[in-house]
Amino acid sequence: MTFVIRLSVVQQPPNAPAFGADAVVWRTCVRQVAFVDEPAAIPHGLRTWHDEAAYAHLLEVVCGLHSPIVGETEVLHQFKVFAEALPSERSPLRDLCSRLLADARTIRARHLTGLGSRSYGSAVRRYVRESGRVALIGTGVLAREIVPFLAGPDRVLDLWGRRTECSITAPGLSYRSLQSPHPAVIDDPTALVVAAPIRAADVVRLTARYANLEVMIDLRGEAEADPLPSMAPLISLADVFSDLQQAAQAIDVRVVAAKEEIRQLSRAFTTRAKLNPSGWHDLCA
Repeated sequence: MTFVIRLSVVQQPPNAPAFGADAVVWRTCVRQVAFVDEPAAIPHGLRTWHDEAAYAHLLEVVCGLHSPIVGETEVLHQFKVFAEALPSERSPLRDLCSRLLADARTIRARHLTGLGSRSYGSAVRRYVRESGRVALIGTGVLAREIVPFLAGPDRVLDLWGRRTECSITAPGLSYRSLQSPHPAVIDDPTALVVAAPIRAADVVRLTARYANLEVMIDLRGEAEADPLPSMAPLISLADVFSDLQQAAQAIDVRVVAAKEEIRQLSRAFTTRAKLNPSGWHDLCA
């Protein structure tokens, strides 16, 4: 026997009542996926995928290929929780979810682990990985993005800014104003990250407070016109852009490979699986 899997993406909040009361719905933060018994229960106008394409699409979603951060694992965890909560009378659907989870783990292990730097924070973290102390200049949007990637219980994070006080908090973080009195010179090996539109001369004055600079990461857009002197190995904004571009290109190649294997697994699903389990017929998302 055969059946049609219909898969539709609903572009509305996950708690919106998009499907009938009889539908089994998996909700994430950006989509709903519903398994419904009758085609008539599918809301009009939604995109649908059938059979092999439906399985492939859902597998791509579970693998994180449709997530804002490609390859993230949270969506797989959410699907696992959904599958484990299915009632026993939904055994055909439970079997399908188990197969999807197994295939998703295979795809992730072969193609989607260790995708590299995909944000300023992750790129900067790679350069300061061995540094026990980091001095970060900036309190704006860029600095706030970077702080979670640098802070941790095994690292001292000195945050510097023009303000008297700053609301940014994180483990090991202490805030100091650039206008504060000159403290004692710090001898710890330190990485310096410039994440604010500050003059090179002001950065140089701050570096006098650190006697052992390991690396300097300059994220200023003004760096070409107002360069920092070479007081330590220097990483420029262009270097970080290049890292992000290379990571994106590597991700593109691996995503293509992942989707090709997903097509193969989906083909195997339609040729080997029992496609008409009693109790449900359609899959919508």
